[in-house]
Amino acid sequence: MATAARQTNPDIFGDLFSKPLADRLKLLLVYTILIVATVQTIYPLFWMVFGSLKTDADLFNNVWGPPRTMIWQNYVDAWRIADLGARIGNSIIITVLSLSVLLIVSSIAAYALARLQFPGRQAIFLIILATMMIPPEVTVIPLFIVVRTLGILNSRFGLVFVYAGTSMAFSIFLLRGFFMSIPPELEDAALVDGANRLQVFWHVVLPLARPGLATVAIFQGMFFWNEFFLAFIFIRQAELQTIPLGLVNFFYRYSADWTLYFAALSMVTIPVIVLYVAMQRWFIEGLTAGAVKS
Repeated sequence: MATAARQTNPDIFGDLFSKPLADRLKLLLVYTILIVATVQTIYPLFWMVFGSLKTDADLFNNVWGPPRTMIWQNYVDAWRIADLGARIGNSIIITVLSLSVLLIVSSIAAYALARLQFPGRQAIFLIILATMMIPPEVTVIPLFIVVRTLGILNSRFGLVFVYAGTSMAFSIFLLRGFFMSIPPELEDAALVDGANRLQVFWHVVLPLARPGLATVAIFQGMFFWNEFFLAFIFIRQAELQTIPLGLVNFFYRYSADWTLYFAALSMVTIPVIVLYVAMQRWFIEGLTAGAVKS
């Protein structure tokens, strides 16, 4: 047992010091850069959480360190004053509906562009790619006119329509690459067995494409959850505001109370980070699988 443990857990430091000096210096430089980048990325999150648990006096007297006394009441006050319950509810509804529309439409369109043969298929795909190069600020005025004409301005459905539409090109691009990596022989076998194209798509292709669908859901879901610009343009009623809009309004109303603002930010940010960490395997697998064609 001990021998097996030594074989599966090599002496990392022994191997390191057995390397030539030049290799050790390179590794030292790489690890130093990685440590600095990690601290630079993670510490602001800890600083935000530390600030959310301090008193106002402790925040300004002990800016960078952990709280001397944890004030959990800041979270209760921030939740009540910022009305985070309603904001989170709006964000959940809009994110879930936007993802549902986006995944259904983009998966069907991506599969058609990946597998079906029809005139102009490549031209359509190139046009879709071209729309990814256009900044959203350029299209916001025409989009605003369309939404207002449809009578869905200042509504959850209107924002769902905007989110799904503006994210469609990237999702089609990503899912098309993933569908093309699936061996077509699997679909041919199902067609020979008597399945139609819709059944092949639903029962064969989609189950194999779950990592790609999860990647789109995570990537676009985080965008919908954190998006501010389009929500600011298309949502005006306070009761329909999403989390980013609510936080901005909360900041301008209580900009002097940083501890409450940090508490509100912590309650909004930490669940998203935990969700991403829990699902990062699907995210990375989906991105890499679509880049390799079998």
